[in-house]
Amino acid sequence: MSRVLLACGGTGGHLAPGIALAEKLHARGVETLLLVSRKTVDSRMLARYPHLQFRAGRGRGFGPSLLDRILFLPSMVWALLDALWVVVRFRPNALACFGGFMSVGPAIACWLARVPVHLHEANMRAGKAIRWLVPLATSVHAPPATGLRSKYLRSGGFPLRAEIQPMSVDQARGELHFPISGKLILVVGGSQGANALTRWVEASAPALAKLGCHVLCLTGPNGSERSEQYGEAVIRYVPFCDRMAAAYSAADIVVSRAGAGTLAELAACRTPAILVPYPRAADDHQTANARAREVVGASLLCPESELSGLLPVIERLMAQPYLLTQMREALVREHLLNRWDDLVDDIVLGVRREASL
Repeated sequence: MSRVLLACGGTGGHLAPGIALAEKLHARGVETLLLVSRKTVDSRMLARYPHLQFRAGRGRGFGPSLLDRILFLPSMVWALLDALWVVVRFRPNALACFGGFMSVGPAIACWLARVPVHLHEANMRAGKAIRWLVPLATSVHAPPATGLRSKYLRSGGFPLRAEIQPMSVDQARGELHFPISGKLILVVGGSQGANALTRWVEASAPALAKLGCHVLCLTGPNGSERSEQYGEAVIRYVPFCDRMAAAYSAADIVVSRAGAGTLAELAACRTPAILVPYPRAADDHQTANARAREVVGASLLCPESELSGLLPVIERLMAQPYLLTQMREALVREHLLNRWDDLVDDIVLGVRREASL
């Protein structure tokens, strides 16, 4: 059987497309192994996919502090040695990398072992890992706006997990135990940038309740689960949500960070959003992502520094529902453009060619 290694851990935005690709490859008879990080976000998400093989690898991000940079090189040496051990044991026919610190060691190890390396970048600005690894790649799948240079560059969409499908509002709210009546605001801060959005919800909860809005706020791993009641309005805080398709489908508006994975999932579920880019994201790629969505009318952009003006924007959208309808129509168009079959085909054709040699 052909085997593909996937380096895809560290954040939900790196892991989710790896899971989606692994499921597609599995359906085509390819054995997969996901090389992920030791973070809670990885282990929690993977617990829902017991049929997938995964291994917690080694690695450390290239952070801004002097200590981060001092520790980066020795951590990458360990990551490379660990990845070489995985390559020897698993004997992959190909590697798929989704960026982040978990990609560097496996990509170098596979390149040294002459295993084809396929890179996937979903953001409008490529991250450091992908930029560093382009010279080693057999194929590079990325939006044209990244400016990556490779003769193997192909335009690529974002791999979506099979369960990210729109559902009826009644079904979605029933799954999440929210009332059918009233509006629902979903607030998604991601695994790294949830604190500022959680504080905004805490400060704005009484005003949102006066607008007739329930709120589901995903606080990230540092938050605690709790619920508040303001009259008929339910304000619920949870660290994670394992049913994101239901959460998107239940919501009238999403207030969210602007990672590429979140944007692809919002488009799949046709949910209008106000995007608040995480200001400390590498190379400010979330702002580039959000601007691209705003230009086509699929979302609105609100910098984190302007969160104090977010409540009037929500009030305007609630008062003028045709604006939400226009955003949903733009999201349908964006979802139709999200094609990622080329990534699957490149890997499958490559591993089958390798197996026939």
